[in-house]
Amino acid sequence: MTEKITLELTLEELKLIDKYVEYSEETKEVFDKIKNAYPKFSVIEIGGVKYQRIEEPQSKSMDEVVDRLIKKYQAQKLWNKVRNELGYSVDLTDEIVDLVEKWIPKEQISAGSQNVNTELLVDGFNDAIRKMKEMLR
Repeated sequence: MTEKITLELTLEELKLIDKYVEYSEETKEVFDKIKNAYPKFSVIEIGGVKYQRIEEPQSKSMDEVVDRLIKKYQAQKLWNKVRNELGYSVDLTDEIVDLVEKWIPKEQISAGSQNVNTELLVDGFNDAIRKMKEMLR
């Protein structure tokens, strides 16, 4: 069972965490929680996007920033690049992405290995495979 915890972070600590946070389907919920936990703050960067105090007239609302970040993330997907940049039909785009998905190597298993380096290498390889598959659609 996953237990909930409450964190109180300074903006500097949040900036440090940002070095390791990437916007994806898995982290969308975390971004929403950050948006609600820090509704008013001075300039901070999260996931490569700068946020400013909401009261400032030139700043954008957190929802607009998150929406822009989502659009940026979606534009990086292979399906969207093939469809929008190359102008292929939806059916052809699906076929290309399906073919690439089958072409990507399968994840490896380090079970039974007694070598820590092998386990770490397999974990890194599998993480890269998962990220590639995540970037397809």
